[in-house]
Amino acid sequence: MQLSAPTLKLLNDVDGFSGSKLRRREDLGFLFELAHVSNAEDALADLSFQAKFLSRTFGILQRIGRGAEGADRLTGECERAIIAVREALRILVAGAPEGDRTQFSTRYLADSPEALQELLHLSYDLSWHKNWLLDHP
Repeated sequence: MQLSAPTLKLLNDVDGFSGSKLRRREDLGFLFELAHVSNAEDALADLSFQAKFLSRTFGILQRIGRGAEGADRLTGECERAIIAVREALRILVAGAPEGDRTQFSTRYLADSPEALQELLHLSYDLSWHKNWLLDHP
């Protein structure tokens, strides 16, 4: 999918804001473009909120370890956040061309360890979008 000028500007702004730490820049741009052309910026903002929660919760869980006190509760929170992010992604990509939607779904929404890892990387990038939104109201 070709990115429009407003999408490229947003993507470059978020990438710069992150210190060029984006892991899935191209796919983040794809989501930005989908939100732009379908007038779904609110859905994108909700997705970014959910993704930031997932990214932070997963990071805490990794830091404390699965055997630590409270890890069971955090694991449950992670599982709920994964479901929320996947659902928000499904909604946002529903309007994408079929080939793009299929490719995106295979990469991020499949029920596999690889897709989960990809989802976590994309969530990290979306968390930078959420931080950028908070800094640029």
